[in-house]
Amino acid sequence: MSRTFVLRTVLDALREAGELVGVEGVLPEVATVVTDDSRAVVAGALFLAVRGTAHDGHDYLPAAESAGAAVAIVEDATRTALPRIVVRSGRRAAALAASAAYDWPVRRLALVGVTGTSGKTTVVSMLRYVLDGPETPAASLGTLGVLLGSAGTPLPGGAGLTTPGPVELQRVLRDLVDAGVRRVAMEVSSHALDQHRIDGVNFQAAVFINLSRDHLDYHQSMEAYFAAKARLVEYLAPAGTAVVNADVTTWRALPDAPRTIRFGLTAGHHAIGQAEGGSRAGHDADAHLDATVEVRAEDVVYSPSGSAWTLVAGDEHAAVLLPLIGDFNVSNALAAAAAAWSMSTPVSRIAERLSSLPQVPGRLERILTSPTVLRDYAHKPDALERALDAVRPFTSRRLIVVFGCGGDRDKGKRPIMGEIGERKADVVILTSDNPRTENAERILDDIEAGMSRPHERIEDRRAAIQRALELASPGDVVVLAGKGHETYQIRGTTSYPFDEKMIVAELAASLAPPT
Repeated sequence: MSRTFVLRTVLDALREAGELVGVEGVLPEVATVVTDDSRAVVAGALFLAVRGTAHDGHDYLPAAESAGAAVAIVEDATRTALPRIVVRSGRRAAALAASAAYDWPVRRLALVGVTGTSGKTTVVSMLRYVLDGPETPAASLGTLGVLLGSAGTPLPGGAGLTTPGPVELQRVLRDLVDAGVRRVAMEVSSHALDQHRIDGVNFQAAVFINLSRDHLDYHQSMEAYFAAKARLVEYLAPAGTAVVNADVTTWRALPDAPRTIRFGLTAGHHAIGQAEGGSRAGHDADAHLDATVEVRAEDVVYSPSGSAWTLVAGDEHAAVLLPLIGDFNVSNALAAAAAAWSMSTPVSRIAERLSSLPQVPGRLERILTSPTVLRDYAHKPDALERALDAVRPFTSRRLIVVFGCGGDRDKGKRPIMGEIGERKADVVILTSDNPRTENAERILDDIEAGMSRPHERIEDRRAAIQRALELASPGDVVVLAGKGHETYQIRGTTSYPFDEKMIVAELAASLAPPT
């Protein structure tokens, strides 16, 4: 959709940020739209030639000109005859230009950015729910798309990446402002930080939840991965708050923030489970938090339906009945609570909202009750281990896990996940995830390199799920790991329909004995 804007606002933003090198040709006074996609160019558009990891936007300048672009932002002024604004960094310029073109929507929003290896989607979903209210309508932005209000209503045309590109991000933020939203919780990936997708954005709170191996195919080392995550501090507003998981020692190396709030768990945890013979299953955590941890959970009791604990924030406390299972969801809830508290949300309100949270799609989501089947987005070692650990105390018989690994992604994690699967589950069924352009059987070979005990291997994921349901008896728990909320499977470069919630319902009906 066209959104006419004065080009001078873009020039001023680039000049103020030190990105403007010069102007060549006669610039129009206005542009009709801003885009970095030549296919979206309309007459009078401002086209952004961004050099990406796979493509160079300069290569699409002829297409943009043919489609009617009136002006371009470029790093290389020799690549087009269009009137052009020459900049130092096309990536940074794209974010600034889009911010100006959409009239700086971030100035109308209170933004919370959430980063970490696992749990970003859950935390932003929690934050959307906790922060939402009649006077402060809230939204979340991330892997599940752009969701509005407590009900999580999808925003038409919303993005579906963990963190969208800089132009798409500013468009979405403007749409949210126009829809009346005033608070936004958004996932911020390491890729987005490394690629300057969030330039032009300032956060009231930057939340750091956890850090474990992931995306090393892109970052090459854990040091580079941490450095990318740590950059989120740079995007804090002058009075912004870094909300940091005190249970993750790696975050101690984060750069200084204007203000820091730490959250974490304390001693005294135990689980009430359904272990054989009706005995109690659980563990006691060592006391490890000092008085500088401002937001914490005390007296945590786990159950098959979630957990009960006391939320402590500063000198205040309130009871929480969290309807999401697992200790990691207590940590996720603390992250959301600390961020909300940093934005002056009363502790009683936070506890009340956490106690009525809906399920987060694809995050240990129960999709069948007999047998118990959970689907989870765990597709990296730490996430798989935490998901299985969360379920184990409430599994009275066998824990059955079905999982694979994505193609064209970090191959080093595959044998690690194989080892975790056979160590944490009683029955392992290896299958495909999103093989993409890799051979699915070779991916399974890589996973098996970390395994030494008997397991099953069924490349066809639907058949693997059917096998798990056939094996499951009363008291067993089946965890389908890797796909989570996704409703597709990518083979080659094509996405095929694959909704595990629907598939499990169909298979359960077909396997049920006749009545």
